[in-house]
Amino acid sequence: MRGLWLIDGSYVYKAGKSFQADNPTYEKRGIDYKKLKDCICKEFEIDNLDSWYFNSTPDPATDAQNAYHRWLKTTEPKGPNIRVKLYDLKEKKIRCRNCGTEFSIKVQKGVDVGIATTALRLFQRYDVIVLSAGDGDFEDFIRYIVEDHDKKLYIVGFDNSISPDLQQFSSANYLLNEHYNEICDTRDSKPFDSADEVVGD
Repeated sequence: MRGLWLIDGSYVYKAGKSFQADNPTYEKRGIDYKKLKDCICKEFEIDNLDSWYFNSTPDPATDAQNAYHRWLKTTEPKGPNIRVKLYDLKEKKIRCRNCGTEFSIKVQKGVDVGIATTALRLFQRYDVIVLSAGDGDFEDFIRYIVEDHDKKLYIVGFDNSISPDLQQFSSANYLLNEHYNEICDTRDSKPFDSADEVVGD
């Protein structure tokens, strides 16, 4: 069975940070996508899992981010062999409700569209879709793939961070908080806090 795995890197990062904040006994490490890919294949009996990682990076990206993204792309057995699609950050103006001061922050641009476009472009080649994202905005393209084309959806994410709008189409969920010790990144590398943090919208 062939699967297409679509990863919203910012979602996994933020949901992981929230999980770690609520569970301080867990080591503050990121997700080892090589371990996670192996676990997904075993859990859902997928023989071949083509994987895509989407995120935004500042320009220029940090050395830690560049190293992390290179590792994601690295062919097995050294790396998880994931295709990485990175987008620029855009500037968003915010006005303080209390004092009226206006300031700018950097937010993601294009990640959600990239995930949806890749899914719609490629899904017919696969038996199942695996989604690591929690945003209910994905409902329309997921509904189209599941209902109109009879594809199975599996969601991989943290409990309490996956929209019910997505869960209604999922055949099963693989909850990262329940498998954290199996899939956390124990490599001798940069801490999770500095490896792949971006500002998201």
